[in-house]
Amino acid sequence: MTDTVLIVGAGPSGLVLALSLIKNGVPVRIIDKERSNYKVGQKGSGVHPRTMEVYKLLGVLPDILEESGVSHPLTMYDSDGVSIKVRMPMSEELESTPDRPIINPILLGQDAHEEILRNYLAKFGCVVETGTELVSFEQSPDRVTAHLLKWNDANEQVPETAEVAWLIGTDGGKSTVRKQLGLTFMGETKAAERWVVGDIQINNSPLDQSAWHVWGDASSRTVSLRPYLKPGDDRYYIIAAGPDLNRERMASGREGFIEEFREISKRNDINFGKVIFLSQFQVNVRMVNKFGVGRVFVAGDAAHVHSPTGGQGINTGVLDANNLAWKLALVHKHLAPPSLLETYNAERLPVVAAMLECTTELFNKTFTRADDNHTGWFRGYILRQFGVTYRGSPIVVDETNPGDEAVDPYRSGLDGRVQGGDRAPEAPGLVGADGGKVALFDSFGPAHHTVLVFSDDVKVHVGVLDTLKSYSSALVKPIIILPKNSAVNAEGDILRDEEGYAFKHYNIPEGTSLVVVVRPDGVVGARLNAAEGLKLYFQPIFL
Repeated sequence: MTDTVLIVGAGPSGLVLALSLIKNGVPVRIIDKERSNYKVGQKGSGVHPRTMEVYKLLGVLPDILEESGVSHPLTMYDSDGVSIKVRMPMSEELESTPDRPIINPILLGQDAHEEILRNYLAKFGCVVETGTELVSFEQSPDRVTAHLLKWNDANEQVPETAEVAWLIGTDGGKSTVRKQLGLTFMGETKAAERWVVGDIQINNSPLDQSAWHVWGDASSRTVSLRPYLKPGDDRYYIIAAGPDLNRERMASGREGFIEEFREISKRNDINFGKVIFLSQFQVNVRMVNKFGVGRVFVAGDAAHVHSPTGGQGINTGVLDANNLAWKLALVHKHLAPPSLLETYNAERLPVVAAMLECTTELFNKTFTRADDNHTGWFRGYILRQFGVTYRGSPIVVDETNPGDEAVDPYRSGLDGRVQGGDRAPEAPGLVGADGGKVALFDSFGPAHHTVLVFSDDVKVHVGVLDTLKSYSSALVKPIIILPKNSAVNAEGDILRDEEGYAFKHYNIPEGTSLVVVVRPDGVVGARLNAAEGLKLYFQPIFL
């Protein structure tokens, strides 16, 4: 078992990490202390475009899209509970573009979300071990010893000691891994902000199932109901908040919830059925001082918690996992130096800090103590995470950029310049050697670097291909991209940019040659003027 990665916690972050590692050929064991595979409820339902791009890399996007729905418009009611005060979209519905074909967020309840990921993971022979809890661990230079408790068929907890290569905590805001690792969880608890969240059935609902319904106001108390995603489903997701909210009564059960709901909404015509779950939620804004020590790391809510306003939690956790997986896989297989894992912290820490600032600002705007605060509910473009960037990372090389400008880790990727560290854009309409059209995203993968050679100069092609011979073809895949009017007959994997999107989206000036390296996490790792730069880029990555 010492060649295995143990993942503690089977939420989206842990499941994505497990999938990514398995796609990299790394043995994985994933455990969860809950005794059932299935969480209930619609919390954490916002899935943003960058997360969907990760799912495309992993091959699970079609299943995600099939079960998802679109964001409901917000309907806010007047004091009588019936008259509509405001009806507005929560985000702008945008037309997809060639560089961003997945551009709009979707809704997918966390229960369905996790089930899809679990089912896909099971196809690779990896099943979540439920009812298995991490109690403690110790680590040495070459392994981690994990002490577990497992429920058996006789309904008894049985101890187990597991020797593993690495331990990753994706075990939520109360993370055992984070606490035992001794990481600081910096930030604040917003004592005045304690919400009630849950799910409930409504029989023969008089409410419009295409809208998210909100009563009251944040200056005193507010409650909202959002329908589930499938037409005809009688379940609704609950959020209630405000300084005057009787949280204990509302979270006490069905009758308490109905009493508090009717006082706030003034609606007596809603026939509530079964309560699926109700719980109180304390708003915290916290993050770790570092993402790991030695052979133990954290990701997702184990590393950062904040207001759910803006739906950044799960999405940020998925990007944590996406960043860590390929690096851990290379180090685990002795293909990269251990120092590569230090860049997980260097790249993700600034992004998460900026994300917390963004979500806190949005939270304060949404729940301003004022009678008319509906504009705070609108969710801007930044939340789609296209702007997340690792510019300035110690393993990013950009010979086209002096690197002297200030970088906002959450926004700079939106400036249109496509620099090293930014999200790699899509480029459709490329023509292969067989004459068929392909899209650039189809060339990317979670286990290899893609080297894009933008040039019709055969000497440039030869120089790059010769340089890459010293690297494994399973880890580095070159693609020559010719301008649309090029008459060059190149060798190797060749795509002709017939529609011009590749040269345009990657900012390649006309008549110039450029080498662009796209990492396994879909990030531009390098922009190089010549083949010689490849050795500089790969030096800290490969042994």
